[in-house]
Amino acid sequence: MLCAMTGELVTGGAPPADGGRPWTDADSALWHTVRLLATVESGVVPDEGIRTLFPLHDGEVAIAQGTYTLDSMRAVGDGSYQRSGSFVFGTGALGLALTAGTLAANASQNNAARAQAAADAQVVWRPDHAGLLTVTNLGFWIVTNTGTFWWDWASVDLMQVVAFNTVVLQGRSEHGPVTWRIFSYWSELLFVLWARARHPGHPQLAGRAWLPERWEAWAAAVGHPLPIAPAV
Repeated sequence: MLCAMTGELVTGGAPPADGGRPWTDADSALWHTVRLLATVESGVVPDEGIRTLFPLHDGEVAIAQGTYTLDSMRAVGDGSYQRSGSFVFGTGALGLALTAGTLAANASQNNAARAQAAADAQVVWRPDHAGLLTVTNLGFWIVTNTGTFWWDWASVDLMQVVAFNTVVLQGRSEHGPVTWRIFSYWSELLFVLWARARHPGHPQLAGRAWLPERWEAWAAAVGHPLPIAPAV
């Protein structure tokens, strides 16, 4: 099991009763997410007190920490490209052959450049960055190879759990709006704390749809019953 306080593995727990997949670190994070959500719903700020390499804000408590990868919905170009215009002129059979070959090569290069420019102009999910994610009671921090960045809950306008350990969010950064897809063991924790703070009526929170289907029963069957059931 993965300890939410230290990020270290804790051994123990029964093997899968039905011979199915084993209990993983991702399952441990989800188990702790249920526990932490129940604590927040009771009106208590979790006191895990994870140590961080960066200072926290007054009243901020680091609850969980782990690695993440992030995709952003964006284009990497505007559709323009540099057209190849080199030209060789020659006379005679050899010269004409060289000229024809150069024209064909230029046309091929231009076609490839045009196709690449068109692909770059498409707004699609593109790998962006990876690093360390720290979830707190007031928001979350991401640490990358270029810096440390804090997001408060108010800067996130939309969030949805789209798969196990995966959320999509839309928010307002210092450089404009962003649409991100975050992969992390703590994605569900990120979602439930944001939803509690910004959108308690979110259908995934109210309906417990942020938990994978039948995961709660499976966890109990393999020896990891939920410590406290999340509120409906």
